[in-house]
Amino acid sequence: MRRAWPLLLFASTLAAVPGARADEATEEADLLKAKCTLCHTSMQIYVADRAKLKEVVDRMTAKNPEWFKDTDSRHLLAVLTRMLGDPKVAAQRKAWEDAVARGKALFADRSLGTTGKACVDCHAEGSLGRVKELYPRYDEKSNRYESLEERLSTMIVSKLGGAAPTVGDQRVSDLGIYLKSLR
Repeated sequence: MRRAWPLLLFASTLAAVPGARADEATEEADLLKAKCTLCHTSMQIYVADRAKLKEVVDRMTAKNPEWFKDTDSRHLLAVLTRMLGDPKVAAQRKAWEDAVARGKALFADRSLGTTGKACVDCHAEGSLGRVKELYPRYDEKSNRYESLEERLSTMIVSKLGGAAPTVGDQRVSDLGIYLKSLR
């Protein structure tokens, strides 16, 4: 599921920048929506490395020349640079990075259950890069779709011998964010 809220945040942030016009904010948010969020999640854009933006935009333009033929790559680069430099976006990026770090620590944490095992004992980190593409996933046992967070909760109970996490458990959320960050 693609989330539009970062684009709305960006548009409202840009509109609050001295000298930025509301129509400019909408135009630039539309540019990001049309070019970037069709293939990338908003969070992927938010956590992009500012130092490599030009390289990324150049690579995307070379990879998809027809798609970018009507886009000035310098303008796209300027929009992305401005968005990533915004303090609100930087705070979002920091929150994401903190959740990834907590999730990574939990991935190796043997105290999640009573078996003395951790996620890393059965799953090599390098093998989980596609997890974000696999969920939600149909579960034949329950005859319904299961979210990544539901699957993680099940694994904590069934494989690690842990107590069933409550809905909204921060640990499960952090584990999910960590797995979604893997490439």
